Amino acid sequence: MNLHAKDQKDAIHQLALILQENGSVSDAEAFYQDVLHRESLTTTGIGNNIAIPHGKSASVIQSTMLFAKNTEPLEWHSLDGSKVNIIFLMAVSPKAKGDDHLRMLAKLSGKLMDDEFVDSIKSAETTTEVLRILKN
Repeated sequence: MNLHAKDQKDAIHQLALILQENGSVSDAEAFYQDVLHRESLTTTGIGNNIAIPHGKSASVIQSTMLFAKNTEPLEWHSLDGSKVNIIFLMAVSPKAKGDDHLRMLAKLSGKLMDDEFVDSIKSAETTTEVLRILKN
């Protein structure tokens, strides 16, 4: 859950490596490059110190969402200009049903519109807490 990245690319790279370690991604480097390509299209910094980088990649074995808090806010070119320290990385398998990842993204984005939800995520100190908040 805690990340010590020095910049946006480092954060995405570290998270890609975690996904490879836990078996969700077969090739962290390929997935990393796919996410960077997606980032080059438009920012995934949605504001309020939150980013939702994501990528559809042949290296994704199982579609997964990974949550992390960076120790220091990172420049992410967010829509509101804020730096990011809350990151939800979505890894999407090309085998996933057509718009499943868009539904996941829409559901998460909807929750992130709720200030109470965002405050809960920001103050959560354990992975278990974050999972509980996400499930409610």
